[in-house]
Amino acid sequence: MKKIISAFLFTFAALSVSAQINGIDNDNRFGVGEDSIHCIELISICNTNVKNKSYTDAYVSWKELFNRYPVARVDTYTNGIKILKGLIAEETDEQKKLDYINELMAVYDQQIKYIDKLQAITKTKITAGNTLGKKALDYIKFMPEASLDSAYAMVSQSVSMEKGMSEYNITQQLMKLSAQKYKKDPAGHGESVIQDYLDASVYIVDVLDKYNERIAFYTKRYEELRDPKDSVQAEQYRKAINAARIARSNIDGYFINSGAASCDDLEAIYAPKIEENKDNIAYLNKVISLMSMLKCTNQDAYLTASEYALAIEPTAKAAMGCGYRYFKRGEIEKAMEFFDQAIELEHSVTNKADMCYKVGAVYMNLKKYSKAREYARKALELNPQFGEAYILIAQCYAAAPNWGNDNVLNGCTYFAAIDKLQRAKAVDPTVKDEANKLIAQYSKYTPAKDELFMRGYNEGKSITIGGWINETTTIR
Repeated sequence: MKKIISAFLFTFAALSVSAQINGIDNDNRFGVGEDSIHCIELISICNTNVKNKSYTDAYVSWKELFNRYPVARVDTYTNGIKILKGLIAEETDEQKKLDYINELMAVYDQQIKYIDKLQAITKTKITAGNTLGKKALDYIKFMPEASLDSAYAMVSQSVSMEKGMSEYNITQQLMKLSAQKYKKDPAGHGESVIQDYLDASVYIVDVLDKYNERIAFYTKRYEELRDPKDSVQAEQYRKAINAARIARSNIDGYFINSGAASCDDLEAIYAPKIEENKDNIAYLNKVISLMSMLKCTNQDAYLTASEYALAIEPTAKAAMGCGYRYFKRGEIEKAMEFFDQAIELEHSVTNKADMCYKVGAVYMNLKKYSKAREYARKALELNPQFGEAYILIAQCYAAAPNWGNDNVLNGCTYFAAIDKLQRAKAVDPTVKDEANKLIAQYSKYTPAKDELFMRGYNEGKSITIGGWINETTTIR
């Protein structure tokens, strides 16, 4: 018995000493004495092999670092992910490949375990939630016969932890997996898929707002200091915001294609319950948010919920709903008052831009093209990457091309419209197909070169479109 106790105490002491030497329980993250020298040698060997993409050689030194010095460097984890992904890609033996995949999952698990200590040694923001989300993405990508339930559980937990700080590709994956679960079990996952859509839609807007702020910050600083690094940073965030906008579009698409709820479905679900919940602001806001995101703004449930909600608590979404209510009644001036109130109440730059665009679309439907452009321009001031706002302006120009008595010159309005469409697809890849379709359509109505030549306009010459448009374009 004494021997067993002695052995246990020796083992416990050895583990404690190991933890202290390898920096888990103290600040000696590289170890002490000869141990620290060995750790630094391993780091050098591993980094060199990773840089050269010699993943088999890198694996040996990395594995020892991973096991013996778990908090020495953050790149123990980033390198480990690169190494294991490289080995997975190269491996032909299915069992060995599976072993590497399981090892990859263990890298994420250990990173989460020591996340606080790792965060303390780097300026880069690393969190348990986003690390778990990345694990889920690689689980889905690499694991043979990946479990839908397991993948969804990881992604759902990740997004729940990070909320608006969740990376856009992880938030997008939440909606994709939730839609798949709904198709397999509509009765059991019905409420969850709706809640996931509400959450994902809100969180992706937070990401877009963050990117817009960064773009504005670096653009302004570049204008003031002319440091090329600021220009590069702004461009990187523009690329990121384009990717996030695609993710936002995909989130909507996954939910709509799941068949979880059409506008008629939502009307049937919520309309009978609005009256009994007319004092329940949380319930009313849920109805408003869901139906507005799905563009169900003509449904009675949405309109009634908006009126009740605005009476309790003035919010942008409720005011927007009331605007649609009065627009449906034909009380246009009253509707516009509520639309302007909604824009004023909204705090999110992304949502405010969306609202300006929607009001512009309302004015376009009323054939008030100058006002429609005014609101589209407001949307672009808030979000310069808003391709749909440029398309709205182009559609306004094409809807009212005549500004003079010469029909040939009036046709030059379509050049101005095409300018906006070219700009739309340049700043926002999500509208590329729609923009190209309209460019092909509007190009049919541009004047012939010989007719323009007879009026003194050669290819490449500028012409100012008159009337309310008052914009210069180029003959081509």
